[in-house]
Amino acid sequence: MSNHWPVTGHEWAVDHLGRAIQHDRMRHAYLFAGPDGIGKTTLARALAAAINCTGERPPCGQCRSCSLILKNAHPDVIIIEADQEGGNLKIDQVRELQQTLALRPYEARYRVAILRRFHEARPTTQDALLKTLEEPSANSVLILTTNTVEQLLPTILSRCQPLHLRPLPIETVRETLEWAYRAPQDIAKMLAQLSGGRIGWAIRAWQDPDELDQRHAALEMLESAIQGKRRDRFKLVEQIKLEKPQLLALLEIWQGYWRDVLLVAGGSHAPVTNYDHIEAIKRLAEQVDLDAAQQALTATRRTMDYLGKNVNARLALETLMLDYPTGKLI
Repeated sequence: MSNHWPVTGHEWAVDHLGRAIQHDRMRHAYLFAGPDGIGKTTLARALAAAINCTGERPPCGQCRSCSLILKNAHPDVIIIEADQEGGNLKIDQVRELQQTLALRPYEARYRVAILRRFHEARPTTQDALLKTLEEPSANSVLILTTNTVEQLLPTILSRCQPLHLRPLPIETVRETLEWAYRAPQDIAKMLAQLSGGRIGWAIRAWQDPDELDQRHAALEMLESAIQGKRRDRFKLVEQIKLEKPQLLALLEIWQGYWRDVLLVAGGSHAPVTNYDHIEAIKRLAEQVDLDAAQQALTATRRTMDYLGKNVNARLALETLMLDYPTGKLI
């Protein structure tokens, strides 16, 4: 029914939203959750197009409304996120949004606000949004995206319709890179595997080689830390940029690495994400038990949660280094 949406994968979510539109059961607030690069903003933009489309089969992709929305140029579709420097969604941004939502749309049926990476919003900022969630205007829809729901207030969660997006099949990512982005077969296969099913990451990595360079540097740093003594690990922490977006991206890569170690240590036949580091992962899995691998994975996730609560970043990283086991990878 809704497979013509400009979204790769996530068919169940697209069908759910398509039926809601068809039967006039749209919610005033949605929460799209899932790992970074999974396609949350793409789905949010497609939903904004679908509910404002003037064509016969929404979203048609051809009408004025669809064209503007898919190019991020529609005056009634607002995308808000934390600035790179501050790393947190500001309460002033929410208050300004509330003033905008109180007005009638310029030309669309619905004014849509997409609040990206809402897990980076402080509790006071989340509180400021509650009034809008509790008393929504009839012609507005809010879409929050988040990497994790653990950092959101229960009052926020209870007022949004949640959709938890899962990683796509690796083959789907590979085919998309080959057919939609003209990536050579070997590169598409490599990026699909490294993506772990995160289609957005795979596309970014194909379009921007720096994405792969950053991943390689992050894994080298982690493997150096695993082999190093305490003082060596603390020196590595001193080299890490402490801006929140970059730091969270680093920890996301580390989290994937420890997940691979856990899979190998447990004898799982599931494919690992970081297959180009498989030999080091196997050696580490032979030296640490399942509990140690699980503790390292849990500690990484916990550190990501801490950063969302504005703890001291350097202290959080130093604590994480103490939680990691030691192994010889060469």
